Amino acid sequence: MRIIHIVHGKANPTGHNGISRVVYHLNKQEKLQGVVSEIWALVDDAKSHYTHQRDEFVTVECFPRVRLPWGSHEIIERLIREKESIGLVHFHLIWFYDKNIIAKALCKAGIPYIITTHGTYSKPHAYTGKRLLAKWLFEVDYLNMATEIHTITREEGTGLQKYGYRGRSFVAYNGIDLDEVPSQRRSDFFADKPYRDKVKLIWVGVLREDKNLRGLIEAFSLLPAAIREQVVCVLVGPDYKGNAAKYLALAQGLGCAANFDYIGPLYDQQKYDAIESADLFVLPSFSEVFSLAMLDAMACAKPCLVSSGCGYNYFIGDDFFVPCEPYPQDVAFGIQEILGRRADWPQMGRNGRQAIEQKFNWRSIAQVMIANYSRILKGAA
Repeated sequence: MRIIHIVHGKANPTGHNGISRVVYHLNKQEKLQGVVSEIWALVDDAKSHYTHQRDEFVTVECFPRVRLPWGSHEIIERLIREKESIGLVHFHLIWFYDKNIIAKALCKAGIPYIITTHGTYSKPHAYTGKRLLAKWLFEVDYLNMATEIHTITREEGTGLQKYGYRGRSFVAYNGIDLDEVPSQRRSDFFADKPYRDKVKLIWVGVLREDKNLRGLIEAFSLLPAAIREQVVCVLVGPDYKGNAAKYLALAQGLGCAANFDYIGPLYDQQKYDAIESADLFVLPSFSEVFSLAMLDAMACAKPCLVSSGCGYNYFIGDDFFVPCEPYPQDVAFGIQEILGRRADWPQMGRNGRQAIEQKFNWRSIAQVMIANYSRILKGAA
């Protein structure tokens, strides 16, 4: 079985692009389990094909972008030339028109393809601005030409149907590689902070509007003063379009500036040290598909507060998180609920870690993916 993953960029697992991290680890684990798995990338500055050796596990074949439907396209020519040895093409591309040109060529050549949509079409921004125009012009066609769609959560399937997809889909969750998580982690990362003795919630991500940090800040402003005095929320991640200053100004205006500390992006050991040094992880996003940041927190055995739009709803019975809705009043209720369960935090943390070890890790997820590859290829034969 030979699988070609098609992505944009060089699948750097240490950056803040979640898709790159997913593709890197899926490719690595598929190969470790005996599948001929390759990454072929469309790279913005590539003039012709070249090979990028990411590390001992992952190699990326880099090709120029396919921006126009006519002319010579190296990636398409190679796909067609090698079609007899290719079982399935697995797209991880969203919005770029390149993918439609490649997909049409694959259909013409009789090469089946699937798409991991990474939750994109279930998010509100899929129906705004240029994305809405793209929906009508080419995105729905791209989806409906696929042999199947891989959804990361069950809820994502509903979003795809609403968007206009009418085909089959299967679920394989996101995960992490436990080797990514340092076994030795500091628990005193915030020792020099004035809030070191307070209950620390940590949020990790890119400071975009869809992450609902405004709602989180407003939620803190709604908490009783006695509770606000006990807790602080540490924001970790890259700024986005100056949002950090806007969010901190909002907190100041609402009288809860002392409850927030933005410390910028952290990576690798420092990121995990910060998570380890927190008491709780919070994820209030409007819509997010199985956040890798939350999986990192679970691997560090941290209880979580997570909104219903983030794909964890079907695991409420595993008791590693408290759910909430992504509007300020309910986020505030959620904060109070999880603070009220302090005696349960150790067990909730262990439950989350166990979920990672049993199902939300790339070894297990690759097994699910390979089984679906095999099923699809049998149906296509």
